[in-house]
Amino acid sequence: MKTWILIIYLLTFYPFVSYAHSPKPFLLTHIVYPYLDDYSELFVEIYTELGFKVVLIPTPSLRGLILLNDGAVDSDVVRLNVIANTYPNVIVVTPELKRVSLSLICAKRVPCYRGILADTSISILANERMLALLDDGEFKSIHVDNELFSSVLNMLKADRYHYAIYVIDEVIKDNFAEKFQIIDLKKISINHVIHKKHIGLLPQIQEKIRAKLPEFNRKRLKKH
Repeated sequence: MKTWILIIYLLTFYPFVSYAHSPKPFLLTHIVYPYLDDYSELFVEIYTELGFKVVLIPTPSLRGLILLNDGAVDSDVVRLNVIANTYPNVIVVTPELKRVSLSLICAKRVPCYRGILADTSISILANERMLALLDDGEFKSIHVDNELFSSVLNMLKADRYHYAIYVIDEVIKDNFAEKFQIIDLKKISINHVIHKKHIGLLPQIQEKIRAKLPEFNRKRLKKH
């Protein structure tokens, strides 16, 4: 599907939040991921306060970054810093939103330790960009590519797979611990990202994030 066809489809079928004086919608993508709705609400609020008419668009992980790098959308709610930095037209906005863990999550009834990554008889759900964050040569298991993070947990619960590489923060970890085993692999940062055409907005976005983030984090921890 060509990019412009995708955007027309999204603008037709996804509602937007509008308080704007902007001449055209501000397209804000987000991946569907547990407990990320709070971040989506935060950035809809930020861009609305900056005077934009915001269209919030759910996308698969890789598709969202491609659309942003191509300039077909304006911003993405939250991405892994080290991955977003590999796209030349994407600006990683500071400050970071959170330090999170790249983690191995396992079904409750199976062995679960870091060495599982080197077991060539085991299948692990992951996307390629997450695997690239591991140490060279560490991953030798059977890679089952998955770009739809929302489906990973369902596949584990349905016993279709027993292992996955996932990004987890303390909010997710507390909730996941009841259902899965968790092995922390690596600490990484998550950041908001924008297309470079909006570099002029960068100071205003950063100011908004710095002002809102402490209270946002307090409310998020209390909420979940």
